[in-house]
Amino acid sequence: MQQHKVMGIFSYPNNLLAALRAAGKARVTVASVFSPIPHHEIDIALGSKKSPMRYATLFGGLAGILSGLGLAVYAHLRWNLMTSGKPVLAWLPFCVVAFEFCILFGFLSTLVTMLVANRMPRFRLPSYYDPRFSKDRFGLLLSCAEGQQEQAAKILNDAGAEEVHEVSG
Repeated sequence: MQQHKVMGIFSYPNNLLAALRAAGKARVTVASVFSPIPHHEIDIALGSKKSPMRYATLFGGLAGILSGLGLAVYAHLRWNLMTSGKPVLAWLPFCVVAFEFCILFGFLSTLVTMLVANRMPRFRLPSYYDPRFSKDRFGLLLSCAEGQQEQAAKILNDAGAEEVHEVSG
């Protein structure tokens, strides 16, 4: 069964939200939503789950702490960096190294996870992307089965779309 896609372009976020709710009730699949601004009500209407990004940052930070402590302990023991009356493994100076590695590894793991999750870098935009989505328009791409294009177009028109058209790809 071939999937067809119908794009609706909206001027106002409230119209987009109405179309999202109507698509949910009609059991039409939302393929993508385009917005020029962050709008948390869109996430709520889509039923988005919390991002796993925080776990990537946490595990990167913990790996950084362990790596920083391991490096500091290894260097201290390997090269016998004994200074006056300090203990062999003075923990207080190692906290600075552990903190710096925590920040570095946390940032790097967050960056890599973000790039993978967002499928970046994208060298080509999809054919259905409209440059107005980066300025002042909202877009809703609905995916439907053969014969449901009219129903999807009706959902978009009833919600107040200024343009509705079928797209390929």
